[in-house]
Amino acid sequence: MTKERTELATPSLSGLLEFWLTKSVAGRPPVPSSISPADLRPWKDNIVVFEVIGEESGTFVYSYYGKALVAAFGQSRLGATLDDLPPEQRAVLQPEYETVRRERLPVARIHTAVFGGRSRSFERLVLPMSSDGVGIDKLLVAAYEMTPRELAARPPVYSPGPGGSSSGPVPLTVQKPGASA
Repeated sequence: MTKERTELATPSLSGLLEFWLTKSVAGRPPVPSSISPADLRPWKDNIVVFEVIGEESGTFVYSYYGKALVAAFGQSRLGATLDDLPPEQRAVLQPEYETVRRERLPVARIHTAVFGGRSRSFERLVLPMSSDGVGIDKLLVAAYEMTPRELAARPPVYSPGPGGSSSGPVPLTVQKPGASA
């Protein structure tokens, strides 16, 4: 079905994507019950898990919030929804998450914005999961802060977003298990 995949700058994200692919069956996103908390141990501090409620325009509820992200952003959002975010953040995340639900494929991007009074960049990966093999009812999101050196070394795969502060989501082209190139 697919030919190539955008390389991620962060090795941990590449590892998480590879793990996600091993849990995918017949070209479908993984079933959440096939992934144990122990499986996610290497990434646990840098992930967020969303429960997706609703069919069309879903409500995204934070059901897990990693410790590194709590430290980076100064708070846990456990139990909150995207609707609780400031409008400018929600305007970036909501369409991205809806795209992942609709396309049923991972999306990655580098996001640069002011967090805690200073400009910081994070490489993000959004992975869909489906309990019934049809609807996307969970999103596994991982984010790792990038140093200026890592950003400078990154090939220009991501296109600048509005104001140059955030790149839009880049759908990852992944080789699904059992599919030929």
